[in-house]
Amino acid sequence: MTAKPCALMSDDELIDEFVRLAKSVSSMWTYWFNRPEKTPERDEMFRELRAVSAELCARKPIEKLRPLFDHENVDVRFRAVWAFLNVDPDWAIATISAHTEDLTTKDVMALSVRAKKRPPARPTLKDMSTAQLVARFEDAGIRRYATRFLGGEFEPFDVKLSNRIVGEMRDIADELKSRDALAELLPLLDHSNVTVRHDAASFCVPIAREHAIAALEAIEASRDTIESSRAGAELFFLRKQDGDGKAGSP
Repeated sequence: MTAKPCALMSDDELIDEFVRLAKSVSSMWTYWFNRPEKTPERDEMFRELRAVSAELCARKPIEKLRPLFDHENVDVRFRAVWAFLNVDPDWAIATISAHTEDLTTKDVMALSVRAKKRPPARPTLKDMSTAQLVARFEDAGIRRYATRFLGGEFEPFDVKLSNRIVGEMRDIADELKSRDALAELLPLLDHSNVTVRHDAASFCVPIAREHAIAALEAIEASRDTIESSRAGAELFFLRKQDGDGKAGSP
């Protein structure tokens, strides 16, 4: 570390030093793949990192800390999580979610805000075009996906908010059905977002059973634990309805 004491360093100097040291000592994420050798030099870097982190925690330069949560280096990101969890808990927790979802931390924060935002009251569903209804359904699916970033201590997602959004989607589907236009949701079965795909497939089962079930089976086989479980449960009931253990059979 520079000979200058932490207390005399600027915020930018402390940030730069944090990045350098975090890269040098690595993190628990890196330990899984290549556990570094314990040396006196590394122990000293740990002490320096703790000192830098403590000074930054005392100053709380939030806007300068946040880029660390989105840093290109995974060790910097994970060191920032543990160092600044109490300073900026929302961004720290979002960093972990971002890593598992292959998103940026900024993306996760934006999605979290989007999930809580209700759709505008006007125009009403009846006053919207079919294309607008499909776009509203797509937006609802993305917001429901984002509820996974808002779960509590014992919930993998915000169940209450998710259920509220499902109600929105049901109203949209009912309006499309009243226009004999439910099939307009079928293109969403190929959407890039897994929750949009799942929800579109769920509502399209009555009109395109085989296509919808194929989409649900693909989601069940995916590595998305939340939607995989939902799709699996839905397929179970569909197969039970069929009575022969195979969803979609004649």
